[in-house]
Amino acid sequence: MPSVVDALSNVARRLTFWLRNALPWSMPAWKLPARSWERATDRLPGPAREHAVRLRAEHDLSRWPELLTPLEMQENLHLLDLMVRILPTGLPGGPGLDVGSKNGSILPALIAASARPWDLVELDAHRRYIDFSTRAAHGRAIARAYPACRYLAGSVEALDGSYAVITWILPFVHEGPLRAWGLPHRYFTPQKLLRHVANLLAPGGVLLIINQGEGERDTQRELFAELGLTPDELGQLDGPLSPFRRARYGFRWQRPGVPSR
Repeated sequence: MPSVVDALSNVARRLTFWLRNALPWSMPAWKLPARSWERATDRLPGPAREHAVRLRAEHDLSRWPELLTPLEMQENLHLLDLMVRILPTGLPGGPGLDVGSKNGSILPALIAASARPWDLVELDAHRRYIDFSTRAAHGRAIARAYPACRYLAGSVEALDGSYAVITWILPFVHEGPLRAWGLPHRYFTPQKLLRHVANLLAPGGVLLIINQGEGERDTQRELFAELGLTPDELGQLDGPLSPFRRARYGFRWQRPGVPSR
């Protein structure tokens, strides 16, 4: 049974979340982009810089310096490096979906790894930055840079489409991080959300989930088991380009069935 403190905390989170969504107005999205590859990569240690050069030679990343900050470029390079290693071949046609997209800044890596239209969905899309711009403003701006991509403000549970690839980075499998981000308790439904997201996959489609820390990894494994799903465990997702301090772990689940073209 929740304590009085927990109950009051949840009331406060419900109120602030309601206010964010009741006042979705935003200042125009603005950031200081890298503008050049050198500005983004000169700050990297030698092995990471060499890895970035290889990825740039193998993929069309020409627009990244005009769209991303130096740190965002490193995060995108790291994600691209992971995805080219763990995405299976022979995926069905159709769009991709990123769940919990925050401000949409990883879209360039998603496009480079799997060229298709992408939907980006974020529950807390109207969270503001210090300049009074919102995640949604930034997400919509970067989505406009790529044909047929969309940034969607709201819950993934409102979606009923069919997706060939779904990425889900750091889902809330423990309530602590959800509380830390100021989200109401009613949104902590990890098993229900996993079931819904898995049902959004087209036959032959793949779901990639990245968790932070061994505890979240273990809980994610249990959530899959409770739904009778058997994913591939990808182990620790490290690499020379990773900007993250805490270890991250991956799961890959491919929906049975023949991919449609």
